[in-house]
Amino acid sequence: MPKLPIVLAGVGAVVVVGGAAIVLTQKDSSDTKQSSTSSSSSTKEASGAKVNDPQGTYAFFSDPSVTKYPAKNAVFGNGQTLTFEYDGSKTNNDEYATLSYQLYYIQDNGGVIAMGGGNIEGKGGKGTFTMNNKVYTSNADGRQGFLELTGTTTAGTSGTNIKLGMYPVKFQISK
Repeated sequence: MPKLPIVLAGVGAVVVVGGAAIVLTQKDSSDTKQSSTSSSSSTKEASGAKVNDPQGTYAFFSDPSVTKYPAKNAVFGNGQTLTFEYDGSKTNNDEYATLSYQLYYIQDNGGVIAMGGGNIEGKGGKGTFTMNNKVYTSNADGRQGFLELTGTTTAGTSGTNIKLGMYPVKFQISK
């Protein structure tokens, strides 16, 4: 059997088979460029999807003041209820404090897109807070993402935001 020469050509390969050449190329996309220029430490597994996160912005964390939070990859949307228990310590047990959230979803290329957010039901410095949300018309359906939890306490006429956690979630669009 004759040997099959393989010639590497930049971003592809040429395979010669019995006088005919087959050209194999690598798709030159932003995904390829991004992964070749970023270090392996900047791309990590989070929520089961690869995320380009060199600063660790989306790394899971939960402040000890959040004593209960949803399980990893809990479903957000389609009427699912998520529950948080918060001891109030980071917002000085302010009776007017609110907990709010910001949502992000992961794109195929590892980029993260902000989706918006809102307030979680309940007010006061501590207690159980729930959210029962529906998401309509979004590219996030079926995707992994993150829910950032923030506490806001009042101070005169302005408020102070305190980051309480970053939790991996999975989005489900209401039908």
